[in-house]
Amino acid sequence: MAEITTHLWKERKICGLFLSCSVAHDPDRVTEGQFEVLRILRSMGFTGYIHLRLMPGANCHYIREAVELADRVGINLEAPNKDVFDALCPNKGGFNEAVLKRVDRIVYEVKRVEKEARKSRFGFGRSGVDTQMIVGAAADNDLEYVQVSEWLYKTQGLKRVYYSGFEPVERTPLENHAPCPPAREHRLYQCSFLIRDYDFTADSFSEIADENGFLPKTDPKMALAKAHRDRFPIDLNEASYHEILHIPKIGPTRAKRIIGTRQRRQIRCFKDLEQIIGAGLTREVSPYVELKDKRLTDF
Repeated sequence: MAEITTHLWKERKICGLFLSCSVAHDPDRVTEGQFEVLRILRSMGFTGYIHLRLMPGANCHYIREAVELADRVGINLEAPNKDVFDALCPNKGGFNEAVLKRVDRIVYEVKRVEKEARKSRFGFGRSGVDTQMIVGAAADNDLEYVQVSEWLYKTQGLKRVYYSGFEPVERTPLENHAPCPPAREHRLYQCSFLIRDYDFTADSFSEIADENGFLPKTDPKMALAKAHRDRFPIDLNEASYHEILHIPKIGPTRAKRIIGTRQRRQIRCFKDLEQIIGAGLTREVSPYVELKDKRLTDF
């Protein structure tokens, strides 16, 4: 593994390595095997990116070395709560002990390294912590995933939450379980980014979910805007960064561009806005914004 990775890296065919593993033996034995690969890699002069996925139940004493060897460290949460975890992963240990406790420890070690301001060409958890959850393998709903994602981002400080739609596998206990629709996984990613990058809250999505806690089959940001039409249109020259982020089709980059422009001059009409975000996008956001002089537009 180390030789192949180093060869491809030196040939500039890859930038780094994502290293995970199944739990073929006890978690500590598996983790030692992963560390052996990383130690050899680093000893061979590999300074590329390493993303290490630890096993549930791995000894907490290994986590410090994991953070020192890898750029990003994660552990699969697998499920949004204990009940779903037990149904999905009956052989991976207890949800609180095998997974949540490890998430806490990984976050602690990354913060420790940041506090010590250790400088290195590689590793030391500089790219933070991530996790992944399986969607649709047990009795669950979208709001459960959205709520735990908010906790992971806002309280635990994770950099990324991944979702993997369930796919049945033959000769396994869940081989007859229906697969997760790809659109459901996509909607969860949209909500995840809205929480992480747009300052939305998990509670806000309950306003557009159905009585069973499932999201609508539309863009959640657009659905929220339509559910709160009383908040629009907003004045782009007065609105806060947070308010601008809630406009459909406007993300952090364009919101900052709008604020930067209005600090120099007023955004008086949609022609002005076209110069900032483009003509096509201006037409899409026009129902949600208020500008002083609409007479100078074709809208």
